Amino acid sequence: MNCPLCKTNEITTIEKINKSELVKLYKKMTNVDFSYLINQDIDFCECKNCKLRYYAPLITGDEKFYNSLQHIDWYYMDEKEEYHYAKKYIKNTDCVLEVGSGKGAFAKHLSTKDYVGLDFSENAKKMAAENGVIIENEMIQDYAQKHKEQFDIVISFQVLEHVSDPESFLNAKVEALKVGGKLIIAVPSEDSFLKYVENGILNMPPHHVTRWSDKTFEYIASKYNLDIIEIYHEKVQDIHKSWYLNTLISNSLHQNKILNTSFYKKIINKFSYIFSKVLLKGLEDEMLPNGHTVLVIFEKK
Repeated sequence: MNCPLCKTNEITTIEKINKSELVKLYKKMTNVDFSYLINQDIDFCECKNCKLRYYAPLITGDEKFYNSLQHIDWYYMDEKEEYHYAKKYIKNTDCVLEVGSGKGAFAKHLSTKDYVGLDFSENAKKMAAENGVIIENEMIQDYAQKHKEQFDIVISFQVLEHVSDPESFLNAKVEALKVGGKLIIAVPSEDSFLKYVENGILNMPPHHVTRWSDKTFEYIASKYNLDIIEIYHEKVQDIHKSWYLNTLISNSLHQNKILNTSFYKKIINKFSYIFSKVLLKGLEDEMLPNGHTVLVIFEKK
């Protein structure tokens, strides 16, 4: 398939992912069989033009899938470093639109009361309303048609990587933004250790369907007539330090793949887990590389 962002057909297939192995890993995590969603093998691809990495076909999760992840205590967090960093760019007079807002946790960090969130979940809308936060159950593509150039800030956290049509998604966000307004996007960074993680199924379909690097964000700025104000990479967070070390050790022992369920990989996992505990004690913050999330701030010309 053509690139979902720039539509070119200049595509490289990096790896083929076996559907049965992916289904097994998700079942191990959630105790749910998602073979009805993952019903064919998947190609992991890279676009030569915009450098977007993506999975083909673009299989996205449904409500049952996302409900199955709610038992994971860290999946929905009210406190994130990206929230605190992003709010530095938001004034108390700004009109803010958050796309993929969930229950509106970010709204609690803002001094402005001029806030609207968009989310598919009716349950999220109810929870937000209990806290006085306005959430609309509407797609950004539809909402932007009715609210063109209305917002000073259009923002999303950990949403873009879930979207099967990033071109229209981004176009709609820019459309809702005033000239001089800021588009703020936080996603998992492909310029971090995540690029080398094996069996990181939450960075695979039907959870994540695209992977984003700094080079791709530079392409976005050009495509949508935006200036990049800042690209901020958080350092590896405390919650991810063991994960980072496991990945570092594992990749020093063999060439990584996206999906690897071999017996040899299981042996490596046990060794890297034990060794990472030793290394963790001596790990200093100044030694840490780029962490999970990158936050990009654009300005509309």
